[in-house]
Parts: sequence; C-alpha cells; structure tokens
Amino acid sequence: EHIRRLSKSARRLSMRVTGGVSAFVKGVAQTLAANRLTEARVRIVVTRGVGMPDLTDVAGTRPTVLIYATPYTPPSEKAYRDGVRAVIPQTIRNERRALDPAIKSINLLNNFLAIQEARRAGAREAILLNPRGMVAEAALANVFFVRRGVLCTPALHTGVLAGITRGLVIDLARRLGIPVQEGLFRLPALVRAEEVFVTGSTIEILPIAALGTRRYPRSRPYTRALQEAYRITVKDELGLADSPRQ
Repeated sequence: EHIRRLSKSARRLSMRVTGGVSAFVKGVAQTLAANRLTEARVRIVVTRGVGMPDLTDVAGTRPTVLIYATPYTPPSEKAYRDGVRAVIPQTIRNERRALDPAIKSINLLNNFLAIQEARRAGAREAILLNPRGMVAEAALANVFFVRRGVLCTPALHTGVLAGITRGLVIDLARRLGIPVQEGLFRLPALVRAEEVFVTGSTIEILPIAALGTRRYPRSRPYTRALQEAYRITVKDELGLADSPRQ
C-alpha cells in the first residue's frame, strides 16, 4: 500500500516510475539483505533524476530511486502504556491548495517547524490546525480521538495525509463495532475528548496523555482495543501470529 501511494504521488508530479510494485518489493528485499537488519526502518525516495534543477522540465529526466534501511527502535512500552505529551504549535498545516497532502513527499519543513515547537515545550508531538482552525494532523502522524463512544478523525479534505495506518485503524474500528466519524473538528472537540491517539507506520497507535495543560483519562479502552487489534493484524499479515510481538 505504501508503494502504491508512492507511485500515485509520482504520477501527480509527472514522474514516470517503471517496474511496478514488484520492482520496489524486490529492491526493498535486496536492501534489507545487504544491511543485515532484523529490525529496520525502510525508506523509498523517488527523485526527478539526474539533471539541472530546472522546474520547467517536469518530465524530461529519468527518475532516480533510492531505497535505504536504518536500524529501527520503536517507542517504549511505557509510551504505549502511559501515552506521550503533545502541544498545539503556532505553525499551522499547509493550505491544501498550496501543498496537496495527497502527494506523499519529503517536503517536511512545515512538519519540522511544528515538531521543533513541541520539543521546546517538552512534548513529543505537535498537533497542527489547518488555516481555517480545524484540527488537521500531527507533525509526524494522523490524529484520532474518542467522544461519546465515537472514534473521530479529521477528514482528508481537511488537509491531511491519507496515512496507511490511518486507513487500517478506521477499518479495524469498524470491525470492532466502533462508530467512526471522519469530519471537520475544531480544537475544543479535541480538548474535550475522552481519548486521543496518533497513528503511523513507525509508531503504530500511540496514546496522547496530555495536550498542553489538558490531561486525558488513563483508562483508554478504545485505544487499547485498537492497539491489540492492530498488532494482531500485523502479525497475521507477516505470518507471526504465534510469535512474540515484533
């Protein structure tokens, strides 16, 4: 799913990537073997290729594909159990018409500025608002919250990335019988929530313990149910259903 999203983004940028999903899968396998990593974070980057930095020549080069793997260390079990702190930064999410979040790119300056604000405030995450004051996404993840038994998350047209983990969490919630609402939400809705968590491929489902001065209850029944369902699903996908958590 990540590779399909990457290919779609490349097409939006007039980059012709050949080989299809199978070529990327083969490249990832070769990279993991070469690095001899058992726990790895894999990143695939496609550039416009070799040539002068000429923005007018959008389709005149052959794209370059870079695949690299680095050692991966997940968040601690304490973070998954107790949650992490987040803040609302002064930095806002880019206007969708200026930088479409549907294009998965490495233009992350906006996210970098937001996470720098979070770090200065002693928090791990920053939850950004869009230019209209609606809750958008975290600097490094998608955002979910629970209100009155409903799992809420900003709709894609709010200006958020269609995260692969986001989509899986929505699917898992529906399988568990949890109502899901994708919509437009202002900050008070997030502040008054009973549970808040963020999602991403490298963090899975990570609870937010506090947003600024607002502290959320520690019970988190919906978050815990989804964490367990997510891990079971990943193990099943990888054929690790009977092994310890990977």
